[in-house]
Amino acid sequence: MRTPTIKTVRWAIFAVCLTAIYWPASPLFGDTPATVTAPRAKTKSPFELAYGNASPLANVIGRAADEAQDSATSGDLDAAKSQADAAFLLACAYGTDRDIDAFREAAFVRRLVHQIAMAQNDSRADLLAYLRAHPALAHTFVFAIKDRDNIINAYMLLDRLRKERPAQLERFSELATAICIVRNHPRHWFNEPGVQLADPLEVFDFYVSHERQMFYGLRGVPVELLIYVVDNPVSIDDMNWALNKYAGTRDIGSLFFTIEYDFDFFNGKARAKLETVPGGRTLPNILKVGGVCADQAYFATSVGKSIGIPSAWTDGNSAEAGHAWVGYLKSNGRSAAWDFDSGRYDDFQFVRGNVTDPQTGESLADSTVGLLSDLIGTSATQRQNAVALVDAARVWGAWGDANRTGDPPVFPPDVVTSKTARVPQPRMITAAGQLELVEMGLRQFADYPCGWAVVADLARDGKLSESQKHVWADLTQRMCGQKHVDFALSILDPMVETVADANEQSGLWDAIFKYVQSRSDLAADVRLRQARLWEKQDNLPRAGQCYEDVLQNYINTGPFALPALKGAESVLKKMGQESKVLELYAQTVKRVTKPEITSGRPEFIHESNWYKVRQAYADRLEAAGQKQLADEIRSEDEKG
Repeated sequence: MRTPTIKTVRWAIFAVCLTAIYWPASPLFGDTPATVTAPRAKTKSPFELAYGNASPLANVIGRAADEAQDSATSGDLDAAKSQADAAFLLACAYGTDRDIDAFREAAFVRRLVHQIAMAQNDSRADLLAYLRAHPALAHTFVFAIKDRDNIINAYMLLDRLRKERPAQLERFSELATAICIVRNHPRHWFNEPGVQLADPLEVFDFYVSHERQMFYGLRGVPVELLIYVVDNPVSIDDMNWALNKYAGTRDIGSLFFTIEYDFDFFNGKARAKLETVPGGRTLPNILKVGGVCADQAYFATSVGKSIGIPSAWTDGNSAEAGHAWVGYLKSNGRSAAWDFDSGRYDDFQFVRGNVTDPQTGESLADSTVGLLSDLIGTSATQRQNAVALVDAARVWGAWGDANRTGDPPVFPPDVVTSKTARVPQPRMITAAGQLELVEMGLRQFADYPCGWAVVADLARDGKLSESQKHVWADLTQRMCGQKHVDFALSILDPMVETVADANEQSGLWDAIFKYVQSRSDLAADVRLRQARLWEKQDNLPRAGQCYEDVLQNYINTGPFALPALKGAESVLKKMGQESKVLELYAQTVKRVTKPEITSGRPEFIHESNWYKVRQAYADRLEAAGQKQLADEIRSEDEKG
């Protein structure tokens, strides 16, 4: 856990960063436009001005929330949804920083009634009654659910736990929630043949019974981290074996190298040793006979999960091949941070690592997962507040899109206690209103990815002004620095791509190029984006220069050769210089580096830039009538 001093400094830094919303000095967008909002003075909220110190909004929302839950309990789900939506929309329209609790409760009830409507009919009433009687568990569970989840099965698992593990469920609400949202349907996370996933309740029992042996414990560990523990792909027997042998191990990344590499299999000289031993792909067998990098990473991450350390099987592609390595939450005494360096060979230091989100199944950049370490030191309330306010930003935007010509929600007249009371003005039904809500959420938890994603979506939809792009691009860079550069680029992308002027957009890409140039994969990606920009503008010479930059400087650092080569070929043809295509391919073939291991395992060779570029060259030679030379290249490549 962070010390209070570190936590205080972190939030102080973020507070300074938020001032960039009003006084930015962005390397991307130049000087601040005059239209940027001036700093707001610390004044009383509209509710304080109208009604004194007690905001009426929380009371209104509280009554509406209770009514919505009562309607759901009685079985009138349509009324419950309508009431919950209305209460939340009221918070979106009028809520301020003073009404965070009201936001959270309104968001909770709205999520609850919409989610519970998907639960099975025969368990819905009992589940709802249980959740209302256990508010802490209910908030943890409801706020953890994502739209892409299998919500029906998640609630079915919760119902099983409610019936079969009632005492443990309340004590281990974070663990139970993580299991419900991760293991709610059969999944082979690593697609390992013959590995049967354990029953979710057996997994729950394993972790509960060994709570004291878990490296970080269980209670109080955020759900967002626990999902990287309970997605353990091995059997209960293997979990017990790993716990008995490795409990308390701090550096699980080093376990990657305790697995002997199966070179005979890699070189195509023999079957994989794991396929020849009784029992198959168990952790003891991997330790005994070894395997390739995928097995080494599988072993280390599975052991980590079994001893309570959030861990992630990670892979990526260099110019020569694919590779798997280890990501895990590494303890640094009183704090912890994600480490994605164990087993990550030199060729993969500057390429994106990919992690599968245990909850949704989507692919995440390792630097995005790295944001999760900042959860340590935050409270459940802070995280739920952030979720609620980002929900509000999305709902407010959707309501505005559906009611472009309509009036904003009306402040309920029943809260007006004086004829002279001034009813506050509703929030603007614009992107500015959404950004205000996002900003409130990020003040609660600065590293909440979904909050930043709302900003990116607004940019992608063309709803942000240039000044708004300016300030949020600057804040993105300040927040991410060089530590989470993949994530930063995903937020910056739509801000730049929606700049209409091609010269200005290209200049912004140049600025981003300087920001990411320490990462060859991202630098190459920026150049490819610039090339496509100029190609669309019919500025073919500039497009060709960008493609050529990739071919000259990044061809051997990642899987960029073929896209750049085909792009350059397209430019030459559009310029009427098709005769130069073969020369382009011949020069590229000379630049691309041959993999060190080029025999025995054609599936590895075929992943390399060397092979792909030469095969593309052979195709062009054959199309030009030089079939003999094309056949010679193909024959050489297959031999390695």
